[in-house]
Amino acid sequence: MRNLFLILILFFTFNISAQKTEQYSGVLTLANGTVLLFEIEIIEDKGIVNGFSITGKGTSDETKSDLSGIFNKNTKTYKLKETQVLSTNSEADLNTFCYINMEIREVGKLSLKRYEGEFFGLLTNGKECAKGKIILIESEKLEKKIAKVNKKINKKIEKEKKKEEKKQEKEIEKEEPLLITQVLKDGDDMTINCQSNKITIYIWDANIEDGDKVNLTINGRELLNNFTTRSKRKKIKYKLKEGVNTIEITATNLGSTPPNTSRIEIVDSKTKYPIITQLELGKSAVIKILK
Repeated sequence: MRNLFLILILFFTFNISAQKTEQYSGVLTLANGTVLLFEIEIIEDKGIVNGFSITGKGTSDETKSDLSGIFNKNTKTYKLKETQVLSTNSEADLNTFCYINMEIREVGKLSLKRYEGEFFGLLTNGKECAKGKIILIESEKLEKKIAKVNKKINKKIEKEKKKEEKKQEKEIEKEEPLLITQVLKDGDDMTINCQSNKITIYIWDANIEDGDKVNLTINGRELLNNFTTRSKRKKIKYKLKEGVNTIEITATNLGSTPPNTSRIEIVDSKTKYPIITQLELGKSAVIKILK
């Protein structure tokens, strides 16, 4: 009886030690270059993996998700996927959350050992919402690497920001008065009185690029067809006719985070008119310009 008791103790001790908790930290690099902090804590038992992931740790969108999958000991490869949100700081609708599916393999040597691979994200309806590269390193070895990566990223962001600011300064006259931003929803319209013969139209996605597409017509002439709005502004110059000039913006899809949202600026020789459109699929907003 005593021997049986000792065997049971050894058995459970072995299984507890075999189920070691692994903690890895790293980054997700999206296809558009955006970098997100990413962590996982997992337990592997006979090839079956369970645990959780944390995306955006320390931010207002920090999200903890259930994580499960398998581990191939021969190839040292994990295939893991997020299955549900456990907790989140984000106020976004849970239907808009992007669940990560990843395949990562051990690379490197000793202190530089890490897991790298690719991932894709899926919405609850199965639609792809993200893809890119992933790199994970044991958490305790990552602090110096994170500091180095963040410094490089911030330098690049600052450089691009200054470049874009200089470009915008050249495109928009400095003396233009700034008006209150008008929000146009399904069926809305607004009227602008313009003294200039020509206008410049800028259209872009001021939020995270989510694949919103629009048609844009002026006086019945289609200038943009199924155009995907991006963070980089699209510039259109147009010569006005006498009387009423009608600009119509129509949503041709809803992107990954409805509604279809676009930022628009109409600039004449003296004034800049800022506008936001928030449209459902197939709906339009109209801007009338009186010349």
